[in-house]
Amino acid sequence: MDATESNTVSTSEPVGVAVIGAGAIAQAHLYSFQRASSHARLVAVCDSDQARAQVAAERFGAGLACRDYRDVLARDDVQAVSICTPPFTHLEIATAALRAGKHVLCEKPVTPTLAALDAIAEEERASRRVFSAVFQLRFGRGAQQVRLLLDEGRFGRLHLGLAETLWFRDHPYYDDVAWRGTWAHECGGVTSSLAVHLIDCLLWFMGEPESVYAEAGTFRARIEQDDTSAAVVRFRNGAIGQIASTVSSFGQERSRLELYGTELIAISRGPVYDATSDFLLSGPDASRATALRQEMDERIPPAYPILHQGAVADFLEAIQEDRPPLAGVDACRAALQVTTAIYKSAMTGQRVGLPIGRDDPFYHHLPPEGFGLPGPRPGE
Repeated sequence: MDATESNTVSTSEPVGVAVIGAGAIAQAHLYSFQRASSHARLVAVCDSDQARAQVAAERFGAGLACRDYRDVLARDDVQAVSICTPPFTHLEIATAALRAGKHVLCEKPVTPTLAALDAIAEEERASRRVFSAVFQLRFGRGAQQVRLLLDEGRFGRLHLGLAETLWFRDHPYYDDVAWRGTWAHECGGVTSSLAVHLIDCLLWFMGEPESVYAEAGTFRARIEQDDTSAAVVRFRNGAIGQIASTVSSFGQERSRLELYGTELIAISRGPVYDATSDFLLSGPDASRATALRQEMDERIPPAYPILHQGAVADFLEAIQEDRPPLAGVDACRAALQVTTAIYKSAMTGQRVGLPIGRDDPFYHHLPPEGFGLPGPRPGE
C-alpha cells in the first residue's frame, strides 16, 4: 500500500499486525491483538532473539517469526506495527514504519526528546498513517468516567491534581537489563519511564500546563538518571498539580491520582498498575456523589481485563474509522513537555515556562551537554 493512499482500512478486513519486540510488555500487546481478532490479524512477531520471537508467534498464533524489523515493514500483509522494543530504538523503528506506510502503536517513552518527536510527527503527516502511544491508563473504567464527568462540568472548577507513582525497583531490575539505567538507552529515569502514565492522565484531566518547578535526583538505584522526583505544575486555568515519583517504595507500592474541584473530587483506588480502573467520588453533597457514581457505572460499564486492550482497540478503531487516536502525537508532546520541564527545572534550579521552545537545548538533548541532576551531598 502506497503511503499516499487513504488511511482507512475496510471494516470488513482485519488489520494485519506485526509486533516488534517479544519481551515482557509485548505479551500484553500480543494478547490484546489476539483478543481483537475481528479487527486485527497477527501476522508476525519480530525480535532480535529469534527463539523468543518463535515462542511468542506460536503462543499467540502469528504465522511468522523473524529477527529484523525491516522484514515485516516490507510485507504487504502487514498494515500496522506495535513497537515493544527498548526505548532507544523507538524513534528509528517508528519513523521507518511510517515511511513504509504502516500504522504505528508505540510503547513509552516514545522518544527521548521533543525534537525526536517532531521527526515522528513529520513522518505521520507525510504518510497519513495513525501513530499512537500506549497510554493505557486512559482506558481504565474510572478514567473514562472521570473524563465524562469533566466534559459535562460536574467537577465545577478544578483547582488541584495529584499524581503519585511510588513504586519499587530492585538493583537486578536495572543491572540485569543492558539498556536500563542510562540516559542514552532508557531515555530517562522514573519520571519519563514509569511516572509518565499518571502524568499523561493528570494532563488529560487538568488541561494545559503553564510552568513546572521540580527537584529530582538519584538516591538508591545504581543508575545515571533519576530514581526520585517531585514537581509542582501550574496550569493555564489557574489550577495546581503535584507529581511525586520514586522507585524506592519498599513494600508500599502505590499509584494514586486525585482531582479536586469545587463541586466534586475523585481519588483513584485501583491496584498499583491499574490505578485508573476505579475512582472514589465525593463532594459537599454526599447523596449527589453517590448518585453520580451510580450514573457513571450505568453509562460506562466494565470494559477490559487488561488496559492494553483499550489502547489496542482505540488504535485499531482509529485506523478503520480514519480518525486520530486518543493518545496520539499531541498527547505524547504534552507529556514530554512536562517530563522534559521536570528534568530542566531539577538541573537548573529554575521554574520552567511551557511550552519549551525549539531554541532551548533541552528540546534537542536530554540532558544537554553541561547539565546533570544534582549529585549526593557531601558526607552521603
